[in-house]
This record gives sequence, C-alpha cells and structure tokens, in this order.
Amino acid sequence: MKVLVANLAGPAEAYVPLTDAGHELVYGRTAEQAREPYTEGELLELCKDVSAVIGPPPQLSRAVMQACPRLHTLVVPIIGYERVDLQAATELGVMVCNSPTPENFVSVAESSIALMTMLAKRLKRKEARVRNGEWSQGSDRGFLLWQKTVGLVGLGRTGSEVAKRLVGWDVNLLAYDPYAPAERAEALGVKMVDLNTLLAESDFVSIHVVVTPETYNMIGEEQLRLMKPGAYIVNTSRGEAIEETAMQRAIEENWIAGAALDVFHQEPLPVDSPMRTLDRERVIVTPHNIAHTEASLHANRKMAVDSTLKALNGEVPEPVVNPDVLPQWRRLAANGE
Repeated sequence: MKVLVANLAGPAEAYVPLTDAGHELVYGRTAEQAREPYTEGELLELCKDVSAVIGPPPQLSRAVMQACPRLHTLVVPIIGYERVDLQAATELGVMVCNSPTPENFVSVAESSIALMTMLAKRLKRKEARVRNGEWSQGSDRGFLLWQKTVGLVGLGRTGSEVAKRLVGWDVNLLAYDPYAPAERAEALGVKMVDLNTLLAESDFVSIHVVVTPETYNMIGEEQLRLMKPGAYIVNTSRGEAIEETAMQRAIEENWIAGAALDVFHQEPLPVDSPMRTLDRERVIVTPHNIAHTEASLHANRKMAVDSTLKALNGEVPEPVVNPDVLPQWRRLAANGE
C-alpha cells in the first residue's frame, strides 16, 4: 500500500519499517518547506492512490479526502490534531491517530516550569543588564515560587505532568478543567476551581488545552483583567487559547506583570506582529519549539510509524481520536482500499 509522508520531519530512515513491510512511500515536503501551504491541487495529486497519510497538513480538507477513495488512515506525529477536519474524516471512514508520547508532554511540562522560573527570577532583565555593560540593580530582584499559587488551565496529560513536578516546590496548585476527573486532581494535590477563581487567585497561569470552540480565545480582556497585576501567564499549548490583542494590551497597560508565549494564532509569527515587540524584559516569546528535543521528535516519529503499520495491517492503534469511525474504517481497511 502507498503511504504519504506529507511533512518529512527528521531522517527518511525513520520510515524504513514501512518499506520493510512492503509498503511504498510517497514524500511530500520537508518540515521546513511545509511552512508554505500546500494547494488543494497538490494534495489531490499526492494523495490520490495512498491508503495512509503521516503528518497531514491543515489543508487536508473534506474535498481532498473525498477524492481519495483508498485513504483510510491519517496519523498525526504530534499530540495536537485540532487542524484535522475530524467530522469529515469520521463521515468518510478515515481513522485519525495522534502521537501522545511521554517524551512530548513531559518535555512541554518541563518547559512550562522553566518559563515560570525565568519570569520569577527576571532572568531576561538580568542578562540584558550584563550584556549592556551594567551590573546588578535593586529593581532586578525576582521572587520565590515557594508558597505562590499556580493555576493550570487544563489538567490533561501535560497539565498533570506540570502538577506532578511542582508538588515538591511547595506551591498552591489550582486547576480548571471541566472534563478532568476529580480523582485525578485529588491524587495530584490540585484544587479544582472555576476559571474566574483560578485567574483571580493565581500568581502564574499556565495553559494546557487543545483548540475547541470552548477554548478558542478563552483568555480575552475580561479574563486578563481578573488576574493580579503581579501575575504572569504561560502558554505552551495553542496560541488560539489567548486573544492576542487583549494580551498585547495586558502587557502594555500593565494589567499583568508579564508572559511567556511559545504559541500564536498565526505561525510562523508575522515579522510585523505586535507580539514581537512586547516588552523584552517582561515577555518571553519562542517559536513553538520550547519543548522540542531529539528524544521527543524521535519518539513521535516512531509512534506515528508504528500506528501506520498497525492500521495497514488492519489493527487499531491505541491513539485513535475519532473512535466512532472504527466500524466503517474496519470495512475499508479489510477491503484494502
């Protein structure tokens, strides 16, 4: 069967298990080239005879899937899958899998805590002073995370890993997640509260959500104004969770003390984006790669390849995100379509 590797991330050797199993690989763009969007025509040409796609780009539309009758499996080599049209995939019998490896979500958790620490210790201000030929000033003093309140917006895989790591830091942990079981919060020593309470009481707000109609721009002006003037916000999940115009005003008008942002509504971030010019001493911006490690990228690729192999063998991989599709998918996979 044919498999399209839509965005080739890492060495081609990572996909050798597929050719060893007798499958034919079709390569799209490299990860760097994929920053330029595919046209629908390009995708139709690439996907016309494939049974599975690894790394579907956002433009893999209903029309493309409809035009590819052999296609029955999409495998996303990362945790996030919100850019896939799940409704269309499910209706057309296409199984969608993601790749939630521990190396991925643990690295995001570690990075979130690192950003909190950088903000608390005012590391950017201190480094800038030394590089400018200056030395210590009283205004550079940071503060302890000890006995502060950290609010986690989302208590899924990543939010839970952040909580686990902060338990020994003697912080007060709050979380908002209407879908997290109470037993999980209790086991982690986290107090579940509503979003407004979390925002009003937290010294750090760390966001760990996927994009849904509920979470899109869930942090806007109203929510940011609830935060303490000395509080910080950290977002390592999805840029769409924060309304960026409100975020800009919150920094410029000192509604909050600062922020660390690894994700944005539009990526790559436009050169003329106001987010690039926010106060450099109070705001950390990184290019949606704060958690990237060789270990996580290798693990994600391996899980994606393993899931694809299972699917092509008619087996159901563990990380299926649209399980309602399975009866129809089994019929398509059994027919070798």
